[in-house]
Amino acid sequence: PRPQNAFILYRRDKAKKHKNEHKGLRSCDISKKIAKMWSEETPEVKVLFEALSRLSEKAHNKKYGNYKYRPMSKK
Repeated sequence: PRPQNAFILYRRDKAKKHKNEHKGLRSCDISKKIAKMWSEETPEVKVLFEALSRLSEKAHNKKYGNYKYRPMSKK
């Protein structure tokens, strides 16, 4: 797996709340709402999630070592 970036961590945090509040929404609709929220978020919140992303990357490096993302062709 790839390390989680700031938006993925933000989305995971917000999706839990949205799923409980809006039971009928599909996952893709929740993602769209959260993406809009992220674009309107304050710089302070984004800095917080960037810091969490760096911590996540350090943990990922410890666990997976020399991992490098290499997309494979589906052919």
